[in-house]
Amino acid sequence: MPATIVISGNALRPDHVVAVAHGARVVLGGEAVRAMTGSLRAFGDGAAMLEGKRRQIVGGTRAEAADPDAFILAHCSGVGEALPVPVARALLVCRANVLAVGASGVRPETVQRILDLLNAGVTPVIPSQGSVGAAGDLAPLAHAARVLCGLGGAVTLADGSRVERPDLTALGLHPVRPTPKEALSLINGATLTAALAAIAVHRATRVRDALVVACAMTMEALQADLRCLSPGALGLRGHPGGVQVARELRALLAGSELAQAGHQPDPFSLRAAPAVVGALTEALAHVQAVVIRELNGACDNPLWLEDEGVVEVGNFHGAPVALALDYLRAAMTQALTQSERRTYRLCTGHLAGDLPSFLVEGTGLNSGLMLAQYTAASLASECKGLSHPAVTDSIPTVQHSEDHVSMGPIAGRLSLRLLENAADIVAIEAMFAAQALDFRRAGVRFLGGRRTVEAPLAGAPGVEAARRQVRAVVPFWEDDQVLSPCLSAAGTLVRSGRLSQASGLLEQW
Repeated sequence: MPATIVISGNALRPDHVVAVAHGARVVLGGEAVRAMTGSLRAFGDGAAMLEGKRRQIVGGTRAEAADPDAFILAHCSGVGEALPVPVARALLVCRANVLAVGASGVRPETVQRILDLLNAGVTPVIPSQGSVGAAGDLAPLAHAARVLCGLGGAVTLADGSRVERPDLTALGLHPVRPTPKEALSLINGATLTAALAAIAVHRATRVRDALVVACAMTMEALQADLRCLSPGALGLRGHPGGVQVARELRALLAGSELAQAGHQPDPFSLRAAPAVVGALTEALAHVQAVVIRELNGACDNPLWLEDEGVVEVGNFHGAPVALALDYLRAAMTQALTQSERRTYRLCTGHLAGDLPSFLVEGTGLNSGLMLAQYTAASLASECKGLSHPAVTDSIPTVQHSEDHVSMGPIAGRLSLRLLENAADIVAIEAMFAAQALDFRRAGVRFLGGRRTVEAPLAGAPGVEAARRQVRAVVPFWEDDQVLSPCLSAAGTLVRSGRLSQASGLLEQW
């Protein structure tokens, strides 16, 4: 990932957004400057458009002269906890790229001022709630625009301190004096939704990759029948996600003497892993494609087209991204519930075959990993509630002018909450599988309550690499102690991408 991200209006990706969210610098590309300059003459100063918007909002009862500053301040209606700094930074870079498309009648210097905020580490404090994701994410964008235009608000500085009513000049920055059209463009579009979605795609990719690795570890630990990974059989069904996941699992399990073909078919949590994780894989690919389109699409209103002039459209409606986020949560949850079932099987003696109950010797004196499965079950249940679709709940606003809305920011916030649970659920499976694999590596078996030691069978190098990653942060479990630090360390392993050796800019979400 480059240390500097170029804002061109057509090439922003979720990993770029995450890079900027965690501090990467941004510069404005020359092609974006040329595109923005081309749309300026079409809109003039935009005063008539802002006045029309004001009349629409208040039902035609007021007709005062257009006032860009007042227009922005009137939309600062957010409530709730502030967005985390990385999310607020993601919002800024997403908005800059939307305006850089060059169809919004926004000056290049205005977009540059957004980038100046990012590069200076000055982040607007933006309440997380208050947008319905339809005429754009008006409230959160207005809180950001308030700071950008030097109209008050609050900011978080690079050192973490908070400043109320910041003086941008004293911080080495210059406030924007927005034209009326810029006042509209700074707040009009589902940009918080897009920012949350970009972060969600990045995090979901890490969870999905770790999920495949944890599944391979469990398949070896439970000596799964690898015929369920048959490329021919999966090819006959034809779902590319299932084919891909089976190929990845075969690669991770290559060389294993533990997981082989030949015994009775395994339970669905093992045998159907390619189908379930494959469905998640396809869903994630679809969501990423939707998000990339949104990141590089003109979601402002009105827009300027060279062959049509100024056009009033509904590109600000967040439905495409909101629906994709709802899909992602459902796809992720069905894979997470399968992961939790594998975790349960690993620590349940009569289901795990010759592994000890709760994955420790001397059960009865020790609870072993029993309570960690409780945690996974709790998180999985919570994910089911978080998977309720947000986009299906439309509540009309603005005197029924905005009579259909997307609730996109809700879909985005729910997605990030769910993905926190997801990382821990997958981490718990990997932690359990590592414990089981330690018994396998030692040739230790428990049959009829009796402990025996046999010559160990060879494990797969790919699985062994993952086991070592877990053991680097979580020790072998022998006697009862506080579980939380180990769960936290395993969760960090998944979030960082290290479990699957996934490439990432930083070890942060």
